[in-house]
Amino acid sequence: MYDNIARLDSVVASLLAELEREGEADNTIVFFWGDHGDGLPRAKRWLYDSGLNIPLIIRWPGNLKPGSVNDQLISSIDFGPTVLSMAGVKVPVHMQGRPFLGNQAAEPRSVVFGTRDRVDESYDMIRSVRSKDYLYIRNFYPNEPFNIWVPYLNKMPIMQEMMRLDAEGKLNPDQKKWMAETRPAEELYDVKADPFQLNNLAENPKYKSVLAEMRLQQDNWAVTT
Repeated sequence: MYDNIARLDSVVASLLAELEREGEADNTIVFFWGDHGDGLPRAKRWLYDSGLNIPLIIRWPGNLKPGSVNDQLISSIDFGPTVLSMAGVKVPVHMQGRPFLGNQAAEPRSVVFGTRDRVDESYDMIRSVRSKDYLYIRNFYPNEPFNIWVPYLNKMPIMQEMMRLDAEGKLNPDQKKWMAETRPAEELYDVKADPFQLNNLAENPKYKSVLAEMRLQQDNWAVTT
């Protein structure tokens, strides 16, 4: 893994050095982002923060202060219209994303949405709504286990180890949740108090209004898309 990171850094450094040599470093916008990592449990392809958070660094000489941080909720679908906005090109009305930089920057998002459907040979259907305070997840196949059968994933050493520990009854309660035979129809997490999203609040009466609002957000997004 560290070798991969070193290799990536060397390639990026080479490209940035080429821009310097050509005299275009101050005339070039650079986007640097990654995907969600490897197929670890609750990570890539899952709609928890561990699966949806990706790194993003943008270099825009003369417009963005180096080292500054933007805490907006951003979806990858926003990258396209944002690049057009930064380049001074009119964003077509049919584009779903919202520009978050440039002269056409839109109002910051109040929520971002996530989806999960086919996973290699297996089918699934999950939707998520993420605000700055809460994560809402709707499982359309609550009769399915979280760990649906995906040969590529289940051959990985970490999954082999989890299945071994589960068979031997050695998983702790939070780890055991991942090996459950069914899922809750809905999940709701306070992402600040519970950053790993382990305490499902969907059936807690205290959060009834939050659940209703997030559910409505998901319904409206499904209709509009």
